[in-house]
Amino acid sequence: MTTTKNTTLMASTALAFVLGLCAAPFASAQEQEPEKKAAKADRLAPASTTKDQPATMLDVITISATMIKSPVIDSMAAISAVDQDELDRIQPDTAADIFRTTPGVAASMNGDDPATAINIRGLEQYGRVVVTLDGARQDYWRVGHGSGSFYVEPDLIKDATVIRGPVSNAYGSGGIGGVVSFETKDAGDFLKPGENWALSEKLGYESNGDGFTTSTTGAYRFNEDADIIGNLIYRNRDSYTDGEGATVPWTGERVTSGYLKTTLRPADGHELKLGAILQRYNDIISGSSGSPSATLSRYDANTTNQTYTAAYTWKPDDSDLIDLSVNAYHNRTRAEQTHVWPTNSIGTFRFYDVATTGLNARNSSRFDAWGIAHMLTYGMDYYYLEGSSEAAHFGAGEQQGYGGFLQWQGDYENWLQVITALRYDGYTLDGETRVPSPQEASISGDRWSPRLTVGVTPFEGFQLYGTYSEGYRAPGLQDVFRGGGAHGGTDAYRPNLLLQPETAKSWEAGINVKYDDVLTAGDRVRAKLNVFHTDVEDYIETNLTVTPRTAINIGDARLKGIEAEAVYDYGWGFLNLSGALIDAKVVSGIYSGQALNNTPLDRFSATVGFRMLEDKLTVGAQYLSIGEITRTRRTSLSNPIVVDPGFELVNVFANWTVNDNLKVDFGVDNVFNTAYTDPQSAWSTSAATEQGKGRTFKVAITGRIGG
Repeated sequence: MTTTKNTTLMASTALAFVLGLCAAPFASAQEQEPEKKAAKADRLAPASTTKDQPATMLDVITISATMIKSPVIDSMAAISAVDQDELDRIQPDTAADIFRTTPGVAASMNGDDPATAINIRGLEQYGRVVVTLDGARQDYWRVGHGSGSFYVEPDLIKDATVIRGPVSNAYGSGGIGGVVSFETKDAGDFLKPGENWALSEKLGYESNGDGFTTSTTGAYRFNEDADIIGNLIYRNRDSYTDGEGATVPWTGERVTSGYLKTTLRPADGHELKLGAILQRYNDIISGSSGSPSATLSRYDANTTNQTYTAAYTWKPDDSDLIDLSVNAYHNRTRAEQTHVWPTNSIGTFRFYDVATTGLNARNSSRFDAWGIAHMLTYGMDYYYLEGSSEAAHFGAGEQQGYGGFLQWQGDYENWLQVITALRYDGYTLDGETRVPSPQEASISGDRWSPRLTVGVTPFEGFQLYGTYSEGYRAPGLQDVFRGGGAHGGTDAYRPNLLLQPETAKSWEAGINVKYDDVLTAGDRVRAKLNVFHTDVEDYIETNLTVTPRTAINIGDARLKGIEAEAVYDYGWGFLNLSGALIDAKVVSGIYSGQALNNTPLDRFSATVGFRMLEDKLTVGAQYLSIGEITRTRRTSLSNPIVVDPGFELVNVFANWTVNDNLKVDFGVDNVFNTAYTDPQSAWSTSAATEQGKGRTFKVAITGRIGG
């Protein structure tokens, strides 16, 4: 209980800090002469464009819940972004590392599986959290405990954005938990002003597991209307050790990945981006990460992820009525697994193949009328998903999701902002029941989901907003068509054609704070605070209390909590704080009163950094605290509670831009060599070792030439 109390105290302190920042303007409001804001387009420009100092993470311009790019701090929603500077500090080995300080988010993975699963406020698995890579949906699942996972090599990423809650429903069918968007670099992000070409080579090493990484990037600008960028990455790592020095078995991996992207501008206002991303993973996957069981199945796994994208935009300078974006994509993830243990199964083969092809389009029209600045955004989206496997309990079949939305945003005299939206969703699932005998089957459904957000800015730099939003998640193919073996024999699972979709209804209130020159000239304060209450009706989960097992609508779930993040940037240093307190549980049905598995509870982080040598050297430290988590044994209604202890980590970093051609990044993760198992990923209670990585030294050297 000591860990929980300390964690709660630290998280409460962080939230109090943010509330203090929010309250500070009231104390000085009468002393400050309010300044009139500029036009809306100018107001959305981040502070970094007008000040000669590094931008804070809350000033980053990224996608928003309205599908319009804007700074995070100006978004009336729970949005967090991780930019290139933060990625350099983290030096992530996995996609899960990217989100370790993002409030309300837990990105988990077992050490023996390079796939990552995202949990937002207690909701996870595919269809509840929409994950995109350069706009392409990453829909993948496999049998057992890997459902809802995805593959993204972190060295490919330029930035990542998280939109929490069903307020993100404009981004496509599902996503009642939120959206995670990964973006790769364009040539324009890599080439410096005046350059026509550039080439860089990054060499990285980490001590724990003797991990080596090489990343080669090249870009060429043919002229102002055409450029291209390419990247190739190779990562090789042996099994790492935990904080007690014990080797965590089967955690080594080999990764080869890369991408190619070209940007064409055939005419003024027109832009076309064509991209291809290829990733290949080779590793050993076990049935239970770290388990010493002599009969536990282990597989030599080869997984390939392919993503192809085409993004077209048209935004003429002489028209405010056209801001068109059309995106087409295809993603395919295929995992091929060959048994290597136990001996009586060596050589047997299985595969999981999930492919998604989609198209989405939207347009925004801006105009002024009745003293209000209007923005009307409307669009549609469609995807076709096909999943195949010889395993009956995979849930093979075809899924189609389609929808459209209409959204209006109005700004009145720079103090009132209103957003209303209405989305339509429909779906069709086609598959084969297989149990008790093969039989074709199909289910379908549709729904309208509204959203309303009202924001008030009583004075410069301080905004209050409230939101009501709904989301709709169709049951997945594995939910409906899973049948056959595992956990009890050849008839352990039965399909369920009567599953109803999940519906999320969410209330949210938030505060955005944005002030410059607070304590000293040139400093900046940015803070976001939000509270939420979400009800999920007809929550879907497998009923593990009976056999044969089947996915059912177990009842309703309730998610509520508070999230905050704050940045104080004073030029020669910065302080980043984030925290979240979240409670998510089942409130009706057979599991009533039990917590949702893997809810990201009681999280707090603090990062402090200092800039030196004319901002060429940044050094700092990061503190991360994860509170204890209450898990449930769904197979036992009489004794369901399992409490996993929390843990605390300290990481340090140093980033040195030696000159225009050389950069050095250094870090130490888990400085105090803490032995821990992240409860978000530790579904196994029989592991012989802790699953968390022990003390790890990291260094990366990047050389660059261009001209």
